[in-house]
Amino acid sequence: MISAQAYSFRQKSKLAISLSWIGGYTNVVALITCHATISHMTGATTSFGEAVAGGDYATALFLGFILITFFTGACLSALMTEGARRRGIRSKYILPMLVEAVLLLIFALATELLIARQFAAGGAVIWWMTGAASMAMGLQNATITRISGNVVRTTHLTGVITDLGLEGVQYLYWWRDKTRSRHWSRNGRLFKVSRRHPTVLRLLLLLSIFGSFLLGVLLGTWAYKQWPSYAMIAPIAFLLWIVWVDYRKPIADARELDLLGDPELKAYGILHSLLPKDLGIYRIGPHLHANRVSDPDFQTWVERMPERWKVVILALTPLVRLTSNALMDLDAAYERLRGNGRRLIICGITPSQYKLLDGSGMVDKLGAENVCPDLEFAVAQGIEMLQPIRTA
Repeated sequence: MISAQAYSFRQKSKLAISLSWIGGYTNVVALITCHATISHMTGATTSFGEAVAGGDYATALFLGFILITFFTGACLSALMTEGARRRGIRSKYILPMLVEAVLLLIFALATELLIARQFAAGGAVIWWMTGAASMAMGLQNATITRISGNVVRTTHLTGVITDLGLEGVQYLYWWRDKTRSRHWSRNGRLFKVSRRHPTVLRLLLLLSIFGSFLLGVLLGTWAYKQWPSYAMIAPIAFLLWIVWVDYRKPIADARELDLLGDPELKAYGILHSLLPKDLGIYRIGPHLHANRVSDPDFQTWVERMPERWKVVILALTPLVRLTSNALMDLDAAYERLRGNGRRLIICGITPSQYKLLDGSGMVDKLGAENVCPDLEFAVAQGIEMLQPIRTA
């Protein structure tokens, strides 16, 4: 279900909303048990500076420890996800989610020891508890940031509330521009249309993240008061469920084609040395041993694309599901490519995939000649398209 370069807007939204409650839940339990916030680094940094200036070095050391562990968690996420991407592992976020579950388990066990009074309330156990929880939040925040393409965060709400204000005003201006000098009866039809407007979708996502975080705070407070020893079972179990779903249904990832060893290139007799250096070739779904794959995230794929490529070939496989969300994502990615003066060719599609592309209007946008049956035609078309680009 999770992949760095393969996440549709709906999938990003579901995961962000799902993980937000874990952030609120863990943060409030840590606040009750350790009297420290473990996911709000702005407040921790402010308190750290105040403690240093006031000469309270013991408090400053503790707050500095929180900052370091949160940072370490973010670094761990980057190391694991990037390492998995470079090694071609199909489920890149299983390991970060597992590590977060283990860290929360350490926090839960330390909480139980503290409740059982096997450790002093101000002893080293507080450091272990806070460090484990803070590292888990740093890891989660970095992971969802990577998935969403730097769009959302799930362990704090400062950016969420800021974006709510910005997106809300933008939507109000859009509504005013559409209804100006028109009859009020148009508002009803405009409301129906606006439900699929990108700004509205973004507002709904932000509001849902805010609500999910708040729900996590409420549930965490209630659960700890009712069953303090078992309060952390829910977020740990949920993370393990995410890992299971990701293992069973990975997303079709977009990866650069191996120009030297790809069997399809060899089958068509296409030589690497004859391919232009500004022609990029990607294939969706390199790990074809999976029975099912989810929608790819074409926009994040475009963001990671090298600037030297002027024409890009996207080779699909029969396993790729072109749902309505994926087609909207592909359309947005194509607009970004076109805005940067690049061209896109799609090849390797099945008849059913072609019908979906045609029905969404993508065939008309790309041009029928740029939707090719196989890679050989796509490479030939790409080379031909590069001629006027180079002479321009």
